[in-house]
Amino acid sequence: MTAPGTATPHDLDAFAGRIVFCLWTGPEIMSDARLRALWTIFRNTGCGVAFITRETVGDWVKPDFPLHPAWPYLSSTHKADYLRCYLMHHYGGGYTDIKSTSKRWGPFFDQLAASDKLALGYQELAHGIPHITGELGDLLRRSHQELIGLCAFIFRKGTALTAAWLARTEALLDQKLEALRRHPAIHPLDQTGVLLPNGQPSPYPLRWAELLGEIFHPLTYEQRHQLLLSPIDPSFASYR
Repeated sequence: MTAPGTATPHDLDAFAGRIVFCLWTGPEIMSDARLRALWTIFRNTGCGVAFITRETVGDWVKPDFPLHPAWPYLSSTHKADYLRCYLMHHYGGGYTDIKSTSKRWGPFFDQLAASDKLALGYQELAHGIPHITGELGDLLRRSHQELIGLCAFIFRKGTALTAAWLARTEALLDQKLEALRRHPAIHPLDQTGVLLPNGQPSPYPLRWAELLGEIFHPLTYEQRHQLLLSPIDPSFASYR
């Protein structure tokens, strides 16, 4: 765990160092269920864990590669979506949502290191791709056995795969920047059209999965030959 104010070596290879990232990017108080889940990550993965909060994000930002200017306007959820992409490109290593796990991650790092693949993750479920419609969505759902899920994975850093992921993510944020400045997120789960406490639909200009799943799943389908499938998935029960 990186303490606030601790400098991070910006040439770190978190894949080689077997570091697992998890993120809590907003001011919200973590629920008891989340705290218990976080403890399982520290206790069970057998790896170094970099738990990054809004106070420590700056320690991980490379001087020559600042966070996108849209960062301050994103919801906590979308900040985590963007930051996992940034970290996987610049540092590599593992990432997991704050969900309970009983799994040791060392064997998963070993599997990827022994292969020529660029990333390892659990097999995505067909219902894990509900946000993409039309022919592309149908194709991705038919091909879900070849894709990796979003909630836990390991990447080599600085590859063509991570570069494409970050480029597509930042291109979307370029397109949305002015709208985000006009309509920044007002709660951690904000998304286009969600009903606000005043009963009005949110003008926040990002759909729920627009910054992660709508980019990640098509990209990993294109590069599915670079993926290694392994049961690294956490528990999806009662995590909030």
